[in-house]
Amino acid sequence: MGRAHTLRQRFQSLDAYAKTLDDFSIKTLTGGVLTVATALLIAVLVGLEFAAYRRVEQSAELVVDRSRSEKMLINLDITLPHAPCVLLGLDVLDSSGDTQINLFQHVTKMRLTSNGTEIGAYSTEAKAAVPPPATNADGAAYCGSCYGGIEPEGGCCNTCDAVHQAYVRRGWAFTDPDAIEQCVREGYTARMRSMDGEGCHMHGFVEVGKAAGNLHILAGESIKLGGEHTHTVYDYMPRNYDMTHTIHRLAFGSEFSAQSSPLDGVGKTAQSKHAQFQYFTKIVGSEVRFLNGTVLRSNQYSATEFVRGDARAAVSRRTPGLFVMFDISPMRVIYTEHQRSLGSFLTSVCAIVGGIFTVARLVDGVVFRAERVLKEKRQLGKQI
Repeated sequence: MGRAHTLRQRFQSLDAYAKTLDDFSIKTLTGGVLTVATALLIAVLVGLEFAAYRRVEQSAELVVDRSRSEKMLINLDITLPHAPCVLLGLDVLDSSGDTQINLFQHVTKMRLTSNGTEIGAYSTEAKAAVPPPATNADGAAYCGSCYGGIEPEGGCCNTCDAVHQAYVRRGWAFTDPDAIEQCVREGYTARMRSMDGEGCHMHGFVEVGKAAGNLHILAGESIKLGGEHTHTVYDYMPRNYDMTHTIHRLAFGSEFSAQSSPLDGVGKTAQSKHAQFQYFTKIVGSEVRFLNGTVLRSNQYSATEFVRGDARAAVSRRTPGLFVMFDISPMRVIYTEHQRSLGSFLTSVCAIVGGIFTVARLVDGVVFRAERVLKEKRQLGKQI
């Protein structure tokens, strides 16, 4: 029993927080106001610290990009209010020599009226004004001629579009649809001319190799002729158009919070029918490593622009259009998400509470002593 009492006394002697008796404690109005202000300040600072603890931040790191053989998505959303959908081609050429034309597998073209109202999705298929015959002259089931073009798998070209695609596969220009029975039956030429004055809204994505090149939207049919890539506006196509445009969205890859897409929202008005707009972009590979362990690989870019074309451009045979030139940077930016640890948050809370209470006690002590000195001086003055 005596040993336990002695051990207790030893620990009691180590108490760094000596207590005063209530009889010797004095409560003041200044102390009460200071206590309330201290509690409010602690609550505000702890709240801010908790918000900082919950906030997810990103740190950036620049490394050499070693993933040069991967594919890249180009997401686009562009309106051309003065160019009919039927007139526009979407092609990609890259430095490896790969040429992709008419990339509308994942891109939708919406027809617009002259005031910007949507008419509906553009389609190359048309309802024939006169239905095709059920049989050929020999009594066999109807099988339309491809007029020398490369025949499709079924061997028949029963629509004007089927003949057109057969010509494209052959590398021929589709110059005279009025000489093709299927096109005459569908009223192809009249349908083309009826779209004069319309606009077009294109949105979707294309997949390209990660190599320097260009994506372009040009007026006229896209064909590979004699090993060259050409665009031609035929006489039966709409003639009143220009390349005025608004880029609602242009991104090279999936969207993420720190992504830079400077061409979003850019709009240009063509001063001439022959105007050609060129945007030069430098693409930097980007990677986001999230807290949950998932990784998003995408790209961001910087951009400059240049406009070519005036009345003299007609002489130079420059095709009106919109070009996006892209070059690939050898560097990659890695964004890593991180969050403060619980230990760091608790340490900060303890520092806030302890620090404010210590400063408040010092302030309270100074004010209390000042008040007591003033009170003593007043009493001394009265006695004199």
